Amino acid sequence: MKAKLLLCATLLSGASLFTPSAALAEYELYNRDGTKLMFNADLAVVGFLSNNSWFGQSESFLGANTDNWLELGFEPQLALETPLGGGTFYGKLSAVYTNTFGDDASGLTIGLDGTHDWTLEQGNIGWKISNLFPGLEDDTFSITIGNQDYLIGTGLLIADGTGDGAERGGWYLGMRKVFKNSAIVRLASKELLAEAFYLENQPREGGIEGNVAGGNLEYHFGDKLTLGGTYLLADANIPGIDTLDVYSGRVNWMPLTGFTLSGEYVYQKSDQIKADGGYAQAAYEAKDVPWSPVFSYRYARFTGDKPDTARNEGFRPIAYGYTDYGSWYQGEITGNYPLGNSNLISHLLRAKMKPSEKVTLNLMYYNFSLVEPGALTGGVGPVTSSDWGDEVDFIVDWQATEKIYVIGVAGVLFPGQAAEQWVGGNDNWLLGMLYASYAF
Repeated sequence: MKAKLLLCATLLSGASLFTPSAALAEYELYNRDGTKLMFNADLAVVGFLSNNSWFGQSESFLGANTDNWLELGFEPQLALETPLGGGTFYGKLSAVYTNTFGDDASGLTIGLDGTHDWTLEQGNIGWKISNLFPGLEDDTFSITIGNQDYLIGTGLLIADGTGDGAERGGWYLGMRKVFKNSAIVRLASKELLAEAFYLENQPREGGIEGNVAGGNLEYHFGDKLTLGGTYLLADANIPGIDTLDVYSGRVNWMPLTGFTLSGEYVYQKSDQIKADGGYAQAAYEAKDVPWSPVFSYRYARFTGDKPDTARNEGFRPIAYGYTDYGSWYQGEITGNYPLGNSNLISHLLRAKMKPSEKVTLNLMYYNFSLVEPGALTGGVGPVTSSDWGDEVDFIVDWQATEKIYVIGVAGVLFPGQAAEQWVGGNDNWLLGMLYASYAF
């Protein structure tokens, strides 16, 4: 039954949520003549008390009750910097341990004898030099190779290169993110960001391996407007198709004080693939109102494969990841478990408020529908309705101390007819989650 979860599988996606954590404290192990060796570590735990997961059908749909489980994660890290050749040589080394206690709602832990593992995370070296180009302000040129993080924009295409869950454990924690065997050349200044890169993913056991090469360009026109564009040449991982061309353009514009418009459009093409996706968002921050609320609306659409055509129209999310709530795991329930960013239309209404410097509240409402209902296969019956359902999430972020960070989530997913047809249940999926991290 776990094969049904392959709906969410993507070319490079780590398929897990990266939750925020307290800022890592750093300990100086060595500091002399410009050479620094630093150590830090992050410990995280998250527990789930849910009801009617998979709309009350988790035992029949996945093979086990997935209402309640616990995850634990730990990452120690070393970082080195030393002067070299007029610039700075640097490197990072870290490992991640995760464990899942119980069967989580991803279904990937069911039937496994052991769901914990240590894996290499950061393992990279690089060199950087500043003020190299007189025409740019605060410019830094760098080259980094090895296991490393990489993010483009809001993480819609590139953010998470390593798979969590299954035999590794830690599906929701998503502490693994690096791309292996990667190389990134970057020129960053106050106005300009120019990058060339090669990335390989690290999937879970039995997952799909892939790589991408490409370039990314952003330009800031003052504080009001940012334009960006990305080109990727990616593994298609489809028999008979060698590569996939991916083009992306994005914008962030503040035409009025407190009012922001943003969006991204992605076009994917090969001999047998033609797909697109993206989002448009409007947000308003009322700075003069108590709690400084930010109200936003976002529309997102990712094409699905039309069953009656030879061409494949299904959007491939590549390596999306977490950068903010809803980006790009859409819904604490829907985006983490049943659905990914393909064959999906979403409407998001969000209110974000700060009652204090240490507490942030988020209230989020999603409406989900399918672009091509017939493309949602592998369930208990054919899907003919496009109505997936509605989800409401209430999220509390609390920076308890400089080292302790806490998140609480209460959510409910109301199934539409498409969810009922696919899973075979119509109970409301209730989710309660408590997350805490400690920065050593």
